[in-house]
Amino acid sequence: MSNVIYDYNKCNGNASCAEVCPVNILEESENGKWCKPIDEKVENEEAVKQFHEEVEDQNEQVDVVIENDMPECIECMACAASCPEDAIQIEG
Repeated sequence: MSNVIYDYNKCNGNASCAEVCPVNILEESENGKWCKPIDEKVENEEAVKQFHEEVEDQNEQVDVVIENDMPECIECMACAASCPEDAIQIEG
């Protein structure tokens, strides 16, 4: 299973990661400030809860790193390569 790691101290909501993902498991947050995995595509519910509690309503970068277990991730690294802030890592 792939671990898609978002560093919200770096993320600026560019959403290039979501645009290039070939399996469509990433999206821009509702407020347009953050990029994030689609909730239903994350297997560990605590990661989804952490995003909604600690990041979602913030308007500036926060010192939060979230590791999302994402079985549909094919580890192509397109999201990480497209992120201008180097806010995404993939671990297999």
